[in-house]
Amino acid sequence: MNKWVTLLLWGALLFVMASLFWVLSANANDQYNAGSGYASSIKDSSGKTVTGFTPSSVLPNYNATPPESGYYGGVTAGSTNLDTQGNQALATSEAGKAITDSILNNPKDPISMDAPFISAGTDAQANAEGVTDGSFDGCEAQQVSKTEYTTHICERDINVTRTCTRDATITGQYYPVNVQKSLRITAFSYNKESGRLRADFASPVTGTVLAASFDFVYAVSTGGYTQSTTITLLGTSVTVPKYGNGNYGLNATNYALTAGQTQSVYFVVNQSQHQDTFLNGMLNNLNSGKTTFVLNMTVMVQEQEWRGQPSWPAACALSQEAGAQLVSSICSAGGGERQIVVDGVAHSVYSDCWQYTDTYRTQEADEGTCATYAANPACTLATQQCAYSLDGICLHQNVTYSCERKITGTAMVCGGEVFCSDGSCAQVVGGQSDSFQKAVSQLAAVAAAGQDVADLNDVNVSAFTGRGQSCRKAAAGFNNCCKASGWGSDVGLANCSSDEKALGKAKERLLTVDVGEYCSKKVLGVCLEKKRSYCVFDSKLAQIVQQQGRQWQLGIGFGSAESPNCSGINVAQLQALNFAIMDFKNFYADLENGSAIPDGDALTERIKEQVAAQMQQAGGGK
Repeated sequence: MNKWVTLLLWGALLFVMASLFWVLSANANDQYNAGSGYASSIKDSSGKTVTGFTPSSVLPNYNATPPESGYYGGVTAGSTNLDTQGNQALATSEAGKAITDSILNNPKDPISMDAPFISAGTDAQANAEGVTDGSFDGCEAQQVSKTEYTTHICERDINVTRTCTRDATITGQYYPVNVQKSLRITAFSYNKESGRLRADFASPVTGTVLAASFDFVYAVSTGGYTQSTTITLLGTSVTVPKYGNGNYGLNATNYALTAGQTQSVYFVVNQSQHQDTFLNGMLNNLNSGKTTFVLNMTVMVQEQEWRGQPSWPAACALSQEAGAQLVSSICSAGGGERQIVVDGVAHSVYSDCWQYTDTYRTQEADEGTCATYAANPACTLATQQCAYSLDGICLHQNVTYSCERKITGTAMVCGGEVFCSDGSCAQVVGGQSDSFQKAVSQLAAVAAAGQDVADLNDVNVSAFTGRGQSCRKAAAGFNNCCKASGWGSDVGLANCSSDEKALGKAKERLLTVDVGEYCSKKVLGVCLEKKRSYCVFDSKLAQIVQQQGRQWQLGIGFGSAESPNCSGINVAQLQALNFAIMDFKNFYADLENGSAIPDGDALTERIKEQVAAQMQQAGGGK
């Protein structure tokens, strides 16, 4: 009797399997769509499992403290004799007796896999793919495609330039110059000496005589006044003849004059008799102006001449700022002459330009986590928002890129139904290609939060806690120890500390959130060293939840650049997060690299084992 019951069970099972394969062309696609739709409907509910799960409302006959819990005493507890207790239950309980009786009274019946009612089912199983793989006469391959748009959130440093002006000032000094001066001396002090007249004058300048002459005009009179006269001055003598009015040259070249020094002119009348009478008459006429004597000189004089020129500062104060690089310098105030008064004398000074405007780059653009999207021609910039500023100038941006991707696949059209034999066209028909990755990422985030909370026993528990770190962005003699890439080579980074290098590698792994920048060393108003602060987290999931959840959704910042606040997310905050709108794409690579998906043979073997186990259970029950 038992043999026939077993055969009937096998027959029914194989009949159902065969029927399933025969009707696959009619309902396989509907089943796939139903399963896909169900998976999509529950993917956003993962976050609610943190606080909304109540076992008693879901599990029938749930008991929080069943008697069986006494069998487990923890990993450090001693033995609870679970084996002995199990053997006793097998021997004394109704269920144990039923199992023992079934084993003893129902010997295994041999069943041949070649039996017709079994071979019909196995043949249908072996040829099942023929319905959708294109070998079936009623199927036709068709190419399908779809354009998908995805959004990506990233961070980047922007190019920052600042300007300052340099104004020219007029400076100058006195220089010695040789100047020819023409002197006309008319003021003399006349005196009579023994046998001659002396005329004194004070030299008005210091210099060397280049040429000299005098004008001598006798008074109109009669008698001895017109006697010849020898005149001696400037180291030379000239005899004026009787009635010899006129101009007489002097051989006085190179005669040295000193300003203020007295120079004398001597008049000797060439008359042996009545000399005093002639001298007295000449003295009276010279003093009265009836007789005139004028000395003419051309003198080379050395004078001090003030010369001015524009003077420029070497650079404006901005050039001393840490990391500043000169980009350009343009004239912002045109050239020409300007006036300056020195010692009461006005001077004109010329310059081609009187003011320059210098442009300095104080921060170079760094695409940061946006580099991949910026280099992709299929991605366009959608939005950009300043993340933080310093001195009113934006330094860091949060950016959203929109990327276009064309998805293609081959579908089999069989009897009016569309089948995705390789799964590729499911993305074209069903929606975004990352739906599975997104769902798993959300579940992983919730699981990670639960793990963090489970590790803590305090009342005020929190998840995804980070730590604050900083790096020197720019300082005299140092390279940029805050750059986003290139830390594997260490080229030019010898002056960066080990902590800064570790921070750089964490940035490359997308484990950081940029908090801000501040001046860590300032002298006379000039910033000589800048630092940038970060919150560093242990995983990409923590970074994503902290930045996109805590900062962007809840609006809770990470403190100041001088004092970062990298605290974890508490339970109330975690409940308020919407995991469905978070961008987990940075986590996808880790997800794919860490997933061990079995190959086709392994999957087939696992399915066979599960089917065999189910069949064994069915056969052993009777």
